[in-house]
Amino acid sequence: MTGLPPAESLFAAIRESCAACTARSSISIDGQAIDTFISGIKQEDWTPSNHGLRMPLAFESVEDELNVLATLALLNFLSGYRYVLHRMARSRRYSTILSTVLAAYLSSPDSLLSTTGMIGASAAQLASLARISTHTERQHESLPVTVGVKDDEALEVLELLAGVLQQTGAALRAAGHESLGAWVHESLVAAEGNAGAFVHDLASTFPAFRDVHVVDGEPVYLFKKALWLATVVSLRFKGENVSFQVPAVVGTPVFADNVLPTLLVHRGILSLSSSTDPALAALSLAKPDTLLLSSDSATRLRAAAVT
Repeated sequence: MTGLPPAESLFAAIRESCAACTARSSISIDGQAIDTFISGIKQEDWTPSNHGLRMPLAFESVEDELNVLATLALLNFLSGYRYVLHRMARSRRYSTILSTVLAAYLSSPDSLLSTTGMIGASAAQLASLARISTHTERQHESLPVTVGVKDDEALEVLELLAGVLQQTGAALRAAGHESLGAWVHESLVAAEGNAGAFVHDLASTFPAFRDVHVVDGEPVYLFKKALWLATVVSLRFKGENVSFQVPAVVGTPVFADNVLPTLLVHRGILSLSSSTDPALAALSLAKPDTLLLSSDSATRLRAAAVT
């Protein structure tokens, strides 16, 4: 397992490893295109969107709200399954995960969001919360009846989610915490507003937040979910009377999954045509079949977005 840089140099390591990966991959960044894009954003369009994440619920405690936010961050992956999720739930990937987490919170005190609930998470339980069917109907080949057929793609997605929850629940039990929200609250108090310390704590404790990859024999640090959580907590609780300092996130690296790189390619900010990675050199937003990338290629593209 690739080790983590020290907390005090974590953000520098993210930038340096991503810049090195981008250079090795011969991905070009057009500074003029960046200026054009930024200057084209109207202030009235940006300001209303810069509000953080407020849930449509009255939480009983700050810890409960942290629990929901942290679990949302935990399950905020599956970018490569967005079409499958849309087919299954008839909604966007993020909306599906959000509604599932909120349904879990509302279901019962000993829900999926507790340490015990996470450890016992199952595909069937998640299917019920997300209102996803694990079977499809089709006409029988030789009889005038409709039969149910197992939806392998749906089950794969649900098993991935259940696996992450089980793994995280085990880590929480080992740390002696009753929920992810309780752990996050303690970590925020200890970090004293240091976003690097908080992100490092997340990544060193929970494998699902350890967004580290080895490409061309070199580590690439991204920590998308941990950075997302630090930013959301900072925006949500800034100015609130809470028992912790909100993470200072000004100047932190961006959190990149597949969405940001796609935008940057679309805007001409990232140029992939000369990349040494054949899959990236051939990538075209107009050709969906070229968007299915290997882990290494996807990491190179995400690193370029961070750079």
